[in-house]
Amino acid sequence: MNEKQKRFIVLRADGLSFDKIAKEIETSKPTLIKWGKQFREDIEDLQFQDMSDLKEKYRYDKKSQYEQLLKQLEKFNNGINEADLSEAKIKDLHSIRNDLLLKIEAIEQHTTYKKEDTTVQLNEI
Repeated sequence: MNEKQKRFIVLRADGLSFDKIAKEIETSKPTLIKWGKQFREDIEDLQFQDMSDLKEKYRYDKKSQYEQLLKQLEKFNNGINEADLSEAKIKDLHSIRNDLLLKIEAIEQHTTYKKEDTTVQLNEI
């Protein structure tokens, strides 16, 4: 694999069109189409890695979702404690709080600790 082909793989994995890549690396579009077929797996692997890196960067996993929900619930509870609720509809406040609690509970129900013959769900702690 030469340097142009390596550059093609990176650009194609980034979603650039054959036309744009052709101009950038000064290679004909038919050649790029051929390379697209030839290096399809390399392009897909690079796309997967890029997406995986983004997921890691923004930590969009169960742990971070759980952490964010707990932070939101804490802010919400603090806000309720400090707020003048004379104008607020209690029904709306309870609805928001219950929504947060349901999301937390859903994560906790699917998070288990298993050791030997013991299984504990996070919501049982």
